[in-house]
Amino acid sequence: MGKKVVKIFFTGACIVLLFFYSVASAAGTPSVINYQGRLADGNGDLLGGSGTTYYFKFSIWNAVSGGSQVWPSAAPTSLGLTVRHGVFTVNLGDTSAGFPTALDYDFSASSDVYLQVE
Repeated sequence: MGKKVVKIFFTGACIVLLFFYSVASAAGTPSVINYQGRLADGNGDLLGGSGTTYYFKFSIWNAVSGGSQVWPSAAPTSLGLTVRHGVFTVNLGDTSAGFPTALDYDFSASSDVYLQVE
């Protein structure tokens, strides 16, 4: 299958995932966060079939809209992930597994952060 670029935002047509982080329950700043998403077209049909590479960019923001990007410190780079029957999994910040940017954000700096997936 050919490679495709997909932009996704969480919220309606745009998707934004809200991370609730409680400082009281934190044992420390995570260095890797596992994230699993579901990829579908405009009709709701799952993409990827038995395995197709799609390119994603991940970033963390301090507001749903109009906020500031808090991770990574520069523009996010593309990461090729295999999507199977609409499902993909990534370990955000796991540079040993090929993720381009280490997860160095201090989650105790804010109670709410938002993951943007493009």
